[in-house]
Amino acid sequence: MYCSLIWLTGLGCFIENLPAQETVKTSGFVICYHPNISSREFAPYDVVVVDYAYPPESIKKLRQQGKLVFGYLSLGKIHKERPFLPAVQSARIGLQQDVQWKDSFRVDAADQNWHRLVLESIIPEMKTIGFSGVFLDDLDDLKTRNLQDQGISLIRQICESNPEFKLMANRGLEYADRFSPFVDYLLLESCFLKSGSKRDSTDSDWALQLFLSAKKENPKLKGVALDYISETKIPLTTDQKRIVLETSSLHKQHGLLSCVSFRDLQSVPSINGK
Repeated sequence: MYCSLIWLTGLGCFIENLPAQETVKTSGFVICYHPNISSREFAPYDVVVVDYAYPPESIKKLRQQGKLVFGYLSLGKIHKERPFLPAVQSARIGLQQDVQWKDSFRVDAADQNWHRLVLESIIPEMKTIGFSGVFLDDLDDLKTRNLQDQGISLIRQICESNPEFKLMANRGLEYADRFSPFVDYLLLESCFLKSGSKRDSTDSDWALQLFLSAKKENPKLKGVALDYISETKIPLTTDQKRIVLETSSLHKQHGLLSCVSFRDLQSVPSINGK
């Protein structure tokens, strides 16, 4: 079963205001998790991924402009400030401190109480808030903990229970061929740049081959690429601007919607001299 899919064209998001002779047209894909970013900053973008906490009135404005707005949801972790954390605790779903992020906990994704909470509460609430899709994160973490089967089951249930809801999956490339029939987009994160420099081509080829394997299982699957030029928003050097252009072009060559941004994802990418 394939969920309903949306087709988009073009290059995607890259860092703006490059020298005139180097300007590349964008099609509008961006990820930004800052909850107070004005909806006006997303004007150039057709596909927007924002945090679960992004204001409903701003989501409504973006939807009224015809944008596809994904809300963030980790299938394997939960931030301490999420409004559904008390429900997780009440249901005695296993929580473990995330060693990488001090404000987050790992969720026992094998617990059926977690599945019920996602399917019966969190996803319906995201639809009520106004999101047109959900961005499913930390699929690689599920594999690390040998919970990929439970993750696949949950993705399938989200898809089948919400056929009008768009799904974008992040990572989990090693088993993406198993869940790709249930998602509309597959994000390749940090597959072309590492610490702001080009990765070895074998790394990118590995990711692309796994994406193609997933696409064989779902020919309508859309690929998305997100790479980072620096840790936080900074004025970019001439060399960094060149890397942004080359990376965006590489994404396009492989038919991927493209975003080159800053790792903290707290700003809409731009070069403004500040």
